[in-house]
Amino acid sequence: SVGSGTSGVGGRAVASAGRCTAGSGGATRVDSGEGSASSSGTLAVRSGNAGAAGSSGRLVFSSGSAVGGNSGTVVVGSAAATGGRGGDLRAVVGSGTSGDGQGFAFKSGSSGAASGGRTLVRGGQSGATSSGLTCVGTSNGAAAGSSGRLSFSSGTAKAGNGGLVAIGSGAGTAGRGGSVRVVVGSGTSAGGGLVATASGRASSRSGGSISTISGEGAAASSGSVNVVSANGGTSGGGGRLVFSSG
Repeated sequence: SVGSGTSGVGGRAVASAGRCTAGSGGATRVDSGEGSASSSGTLAVRSGNAGAAGSSGRLVFSSGSAVGGNSGTVVVGSAAATGGRGGDLRAVVGSGTSGDGQGFAFKSGSSGAASGGRTLVRGGQSGATSSGLTCVGTSNGAAAGSSGRLSFSSGTAKAGNGGLVAIGSGAGTAGRGGSVRVVVGSGTSAGGGLVATASGRASSRSGGSISTISGEGAAASSGSVNVVSANGGTSGGGGRLVFSSG
């Protein structure tokens, strides 16, 4: 441990592996103790608490830069289990009592000469039953506000086409293909929420198309396409259906 002080900045603790001019540098490894009959030891990496006039220290996990090759990979994960479940991996942002909550960002790397990096989020595969759930949602809003937005968007392009946004389910080899549903939540006051589908505008050519096509039936009937307004209540009528060109 590093001794404490009464003024200035506290002392540093540095663990550094050896440098090599002709090969790879040395490794730095910190392991908790093995438990032969029970759990292994905990390995905690944390910054100290802050006083009233400051913030707690940052935690930085980063690989070094590279001059003529690829920079190093940063791997954060839990190990597999032979007689139980694999360990959880959680990243949680702390709560606060004033101001907005802090953000949580996933961002892939940019490239100056080729395509940018990918960001991939997937549920776990199962060898015997269903694969794992992937859930993307905002938290509930309080009495004086709304719940947060969910935005799925591709970036803009300077000299090419904008990126594709694809939302779909996988095929089923021994059952039905998965459903895709877009549902607006109900409300107790004012009008119901809106579902809008709009194709892109073009300044020099035709605007984008919108196609709604039912599924093909190779051995039986194709699927139905239903456009229906819901039933009206006791003091109103059913909603209108409007089909119109510009």
